[in-house]
Amino acid sequence: MRLVPLLFFLALRAPDTYVVTGTVVDHLQNRPLNYILVTLTSTQDRKLTVSTITAADGRFGFNNVPAGKYSLSAQRRGNSQLQLYRHDDQYSTAIAVGPGLAAENIVFPLEAPGSISGTVLDQNSEPVQDAAIWLFRQVVSGGRSEIQMLADHRGDNAGAFHAGHLGPGTYFVAVTARPWYARGFPKMASQPNPELDTAYPVTYYGDTTDPASASPIHLAEGGSASIQINLRAVPAVHVDLNGSANLANPMVEALGGNTIPANATILGINGRQEVAGLAPGRYIFRTMAGDDRRGRFGPGARIDIAGNTTIASEDLKSTSLSGQVTFEGGVPEQLFLEFVCGNNRFIGRVVKDGSFRATGQPLEGGHCEVGLENAAGFYVKSIAVRGAKPSADAVDILEGADNRLVVVVAKGAMSALEGFTVRDDKPFSSAMVLLLPEDLARASWIRRDQSDSDGSFALTNVLPGRYTLLAIEDGKELAYRDPAVIQPYLAQGVAVEFPRRDNSPVKINAIARRAN
Repeated sequence: MRLVPLLFFLALRAPDTYVVTGTVVDHLQNRPLNYILVTLTSTQDRKLTVSTITAADGRFGFNNVPAGKYSLSAQRRGNSQLQLYRHDDQYSTAIAVGPGLAAENIVFPLEAPGSISGTVLDQNSEPVQDAAIWLFRQVVSGGRSEIQMLADHRGDNAGAFHAGHLGPGTYFVAVTARPWYARGFPKMASQPNPELDTAYPVTYYGDTTDPASASPIHLAEGGSASIQINLRAVPAVHVDLNGSANLANPMVEALGGNTIPANATILGINGRQEVAGLAPGRYIFRTMAGDDRRGRFGPGARIDIAGNTTIASEDLKSTSLSGQVTFEGGVPEQLFLEFVCGNNRFIGRVVKDGSFRATGQPLEGGHCEVGLENAAGFYVKSIAVRGAKPSADAVDILEGADNRLVVVVAKGAMSALEGFTVRDDKPFSSAMVLLLPEDLARASWIRRDQSDSDGSFALTNVLPGRYTLLAIEDGKELAYRDPAVIQPYLAQGVAVEFPRRDNSPVKINAIARRAN
């Protein structure tokens, strides 16, 4: 079935179908926007989709729309990113279409994109050519507050760079580069010339090499920021590898646990390996697995480098993650354990005997939440590390160690909860709907949705237990997985116990967002 765009002057509607109309406006100025691509897509069948362009007055419309729910998106010309209607993280408000439902005269506020531009200069106020600019953003993703690396950009010969199509928020910028006179230097690394043997440390906006001291860039919606970053060359250090393993490019741990490649060169000199062009600092050194053609990483380590040094192969340790799964109440046909460790994600496939081994590129340590994939009706009941006291659904992975886990996976009677968010007993759309377990530490048990245009919501795969149901009118950028953040809202929620005796839809009042 194919949707047909609305013709405003010849609106012939088929029986048992409806129209969806609205206006795209600038979110800041509330003025109509023309020549915006608007797309309507069925949430039940993604192949059922149609697009149109807004008119001069910002109006759009679709005719012959069957009853159902539809996602609505808008896209500016020249911008590859589309925006979903009332979006928040991976959620948005769907348009409910059917008898008695309001699907006309929708106002779609489209955010204006922002940009960050700047120049990179050296200590002599000369432009640094061909610098790599790394862009980071402070976000709330999946209810967690984190710093994500968005993209890298390349500076031009004048040291200038530009990053566009940015949403409002807090950003950070880091720069890696090499002094122009040192670019051909690695060929002479065996006989270094101190005047040429220099390097730039990774430098953040605010002219600091310390990630914790990086200056934030607060970008307003549709705003622009112009910055300048000044690099200062320092004497370079050289690192030799004592052993036959092949070194990968060293990495630098940047903001939020993200890693970026150091601007260094690995040389083969007289049968040995040398890393040249490094500024003193802390680096992640890793070898490449010699027996793996897919380029997987071998042992590694975080090492502070203050001067010329040699790394022995035995100083580099492998981080491994494996273990045994025991099952209660049944065994799924195929199971994957998912480890979410900050910005890193690893997967471990559980084989028939219950054993698993996590893989990643590369596998790193840290605090990891553990969940299941491809296992409807099952959940992580407990995790133990080498006989330690079991935890709920999180574990601390030690870097450079053989981490062996015992995971208990149980089968539970999964439930669903449907309902409506209301305000003054009228449907309230775009509310953040949360189902929070009694033990807030069990983050993987949290269920979330966003109410649609008719106020409806649905929460699925709910495990047995006691929960608090909440609807917050504006949940954007709310770190609801943080117990300290969500605790003040709990008193205004509704207690629900699963499985429920009555599976009829519930009504929940949308409460106001608290001031930070």
